[in-house]
Amino acid sequence: MIQEVLTCFDAYARIRRARDSVLAASRVSPREEERAFDDLQQAISRLRTT
Repeated sequence: MIQEVLTCFDAYARIRRARDSVLAASRVSPREEERAFDDLQQAISRLRTT
């Protein structure tokens, strides 16, 4: 469970960095950022319930 949270956090952090990227090809949409954040929240919630 902890590994899942760390993986989701890493993905969210990478997306946040890419959001402000100078390179247009590496930019992400707000929808992708929101999805990554939702995944992180769900992983944290699952960890809390176990």
